[in-house]
Amino acid sequence: MLDHNNSETWLEIPFERIERAAGAIAARAHQIADPTFDTGMTYAPCRCWRCRGGVALADRATLDRLLAKHLMTLGESERGQWMLLWAGHPRHDADAREQLNTWLRIAGGSSEPAPEYPVYVMREDA
Repeated sequence: MLDHNNSETWLEIPFERIERAAGAIAARAHQIADPTFDTGMTYAPCRCWRCRGGVALADRATLDRLLAKHLMTLGESERGQWMLLWAGHPRHDADAREQLNTWLRIAGGSSEPAPEYPVYVMREDA
């Protein structure tokens, strides 16, 4: 079993504790979701900069450009499937999809200009 505190460590469970460990895992897996927070749909966690946050505003275009460059190394069907799943995530709005699609076209050889990213400004009195 993988040690979740240290991803490089593998834990061995003694034979006599296997049933008890399996029961605890099954009990956790079958917990009932709180209906007040249940939205009825679950999305896979996304690790892009839009979902994780903590990215400097000036780096947004660079990260999308690098992602598009990486996606161009995939096969057409793999790239299409990745984009379909990515576009279906609720945090990726129409602007985000258009920006990434533009970078994909540029990485594919298009000479169109880089997409525009909105600039957020804090008021000085804030």
